Amino acid sequence: MSLIDHIPGLKGTGSHRAADRIAELEGLVGQLREENVKLLTRQAAADDFFMIQDQYATDLEAELAQEKRAHAATKADLEVRTRWVADLEGRLADAERRLDIRRLAETAAERTQEMPGITPVVPLHQSPQAKTN
Repeated sequence: MSLIDHIPGLKGTGSHRAADRIAELEGLVGQLREENVKLLTRQAAADDFFMIQDQYATDLEAELAQEKRAHAATKADLEVRTRWVADLEGRLADAERRLDIRRLAETAAERTQEMPGITPVVPLHQSPQAKTN
């Protein structure tokens, strides 16, 4: 009798031998370890990807905040310039109105003081409008 005869799991050549089952389970454990390594690698890659995406989102948020500040500054500058243009337009309208009044006054003065161009210039004391007392 040998030692194998005393261990029941090592007897026989059938498919239900304990040694065969252990070898089969060790093979499955090896496959599970390989699959676990693959999953951990994928998880690490996903963590890296999400870390990169988070950094990208943070950078975009910083750029957005900077653009909002620039937009607000531009908007304030636009409001100042709009008020300046409105003031200039008002001043221009006032100047045009005053110029029109001057033109009307000059035209009225020219009409009331028309002198014939044929008569020669005479001394003031000989003028028909001169009053003699």
